[in-house]
Amino acid sequence: MPEINNARWTSDHLLKPGGTALYGAQQRERLRQMADEVQALLREYRFDLENMRFDGDKPFQPRIRAFLASRPLAHLEQNLRDAVNNAGKVDKEFQRRYVELPEKREKKAEAKELEKSRQKGVSSARAVNTAAQLQGMALGLEDPVKDSKSGGQEPTFLDFLDHGKQAL
Repeated sequence: MPEINNARWTSDHLLKPGGTALYGAQQRERLRQMADEVQALLREYRFDLENMRFDGDKPFQPRIRAFLASRPLAHLEQNLRDAVNNAGKVDKEFQRRYVELPEKREKKAEAKELEKSRQKGVSSARAVNTAAQLQGMALGLEDPVKDSKSGGQEPTFLDFLDHGKQAL
């Protein structure tokens, strides 16, 4: 693999630990210097254009004309400032998408597996609970409670209601 000290950056350089951070920092500095130079030139250019007056100019017309004429240079400066910001995002995006993503996915898979095992445990508990309830119901059916009102027969729903009123 080529060394980072070479004059040209390659993908191999960027993939080394800290490569994207170093590249981003170098490009930010280079672009910031260019933006500062363009900004200084823009101020000087606008000032000189504002001082150029023509016969018949109305008030503020030289200033407006200077603004409009220097607008492409102002856009260049703004684009360089945006490029400085984007160069700063190179390492952040790399870290987020290639370093942190596998860790996030691993944690998410562990959490999912834990949730599955927890749900499986809850399902087992539900099955045991349901089996106990069914067993209790079966015992209740095998040994029905005889009520004197029902005449030795199994209790009916009306007997249940009557018994509920007596309890109140």
